[in-house]
Amino acid sequence: MKKYIYVSIFIALFFSCKGNGQTTEPISNNDSPNPDSNFVFSGDYDDLLTLEMASRITGFDASKAKKMHTMKGMMGETLRYYWENGREEVKEKSASNRKTVSYPRSDLVQLKWVDGEADMASFLDFIDLEAHPELLEINGLGQRAYWNPEKQHLEVYYNGVSFTLQVDISNDDNLDKEKTIELAKLIITEQF
Repeated sequence: MKKYIYVSIFIALFFSCKGNGQTTEPISNNDSPNPDSNFVFSGDYDDLLTLEMASRITGFDASKAKKMHTMKGMMGETLRYYWENGREEVKEKSASNRKTVSYPRSDLVQLKWVDGEADMASFLDFIDLEAHPELLEINGLGQRAYWNPEKQHLEVYYNGVSFTLQVDISNDDNLDKEKTIELAKLIITEQF
């Protein structure tokens, strides 16, 4: 009986190893708009979004910003610059009660879900257009970009890098969207 278990384990390991007939060469989709581009994402989110860029987009003083870089080096890594400018969000407590409550809200710029080895297929799988019909394509931004009106963030793919970006500096969703798109263009222009 032990012999059969060892043989089964050996066969399973044999077919799961590198030499199982699958290629390990990267697949080129030639979806890079600039084949001469030398940009290679280092894995450091600070290479894409700097405090200076966040300050320029928001118009807020860089010296008053706070930086939060959670889960650095992990899959859910997020780089966030935020300011405490006294902004409040007013919400109705309940429809039947009709009382309003004000909540303090930080102004923020954040970058998350950066994939430095993306291709167009993996980007489209990640955002999953079939499951999220609410996504709106933003033309003229990177190779592909989609605005998520529910989560108020932008998904961008450009030159082998995909990332999620959000600017939340006002209670006006349209202004936040414009600033997020403007920041994405700035990142592509200055960092790539």
